[in-house]
Amino acid sequence: GSSEIIAVTQAFNQMVQGVKQLEQDRALLMAGISHDLRTPLTRIRLATEMMPESEDYLAEGIIGDIDDMNAIIDQFIDYVRIDTDADHEQNNLNYIVEDVVAHVPDWWHTKIEVQYQPVPNIGVREVSIKRVLLNLLENAERYGRERVLVETGHDEERDAVWLKVSDDGPGIPANQVEYLLQPFTQGDKARSTKGSGLGLTIVKRLVERHQGRVLFGISPRLGGLMVRVELPVQRRTHQ
Repeated sequence: GSSEIIAVTQAFNQMVQGVKQLEQDRALLMAGISHDLRTPLTRIRLATEMMPESEDYLAEGIIGDIDDMNAIIDQFIDYVRIDTDADHEQNNLNYIVEDVVAHVPDWWHTKIEVQYQPVPNIGVREVSIKRVLLNLLENAERYGRERVLVETGHDEERDAVWLKVSDDGPGIPANQVEYLLQPFTQGDKARSTKGSGLGLTIVKRLVERHQGRVLFGISPRLGGLMVRVELPVQRRTHQ
């Protein structure tokens, strides 16, 4: 083509390569920082466990803070992780939900109820969907009061399977949803020291990478926040 078209094409290709390199550099940087942080955290934990029994109350607080920091590091890694199509295998959403709910921490104060409906298998990365559900459950545990309801189903009209996580907490005002989906934002400023503010952001990113969508509303049964995740049964192929 003309010299102008050639120049535009070259500039566009350079821009695409630059964006890819930036994404790779960011993932590498975050992975390096996360790895470097774990070593001193491990040393601190070992030193804490050697403290005298008379200071158990102080040791428990330090260990709790270390666990929180490790959880935040895990969320940082999840945030920059890139899923590939090769990672997607046929999975049943009900089995994924059952496995995640069975392994939530014993010390959580909320009672989780699960209601399953028959669903077809879908092509997803299992570990990513587990992270989506766990993040939603952690959010419900943090901001809910006593009850959490997890539901699954199949929307035949949209040819998508779905899961809903509802709690009995204060919910999220509709005008704050977009704000809370931004990285490092939290709904409860009074508890801003808990978590990284990446939970819902990771949910949105992982679901969209599976060509799904995330919807927010008010639970008709529990009165708190309801998050609905939809995942297509047949994913579109990119040409």
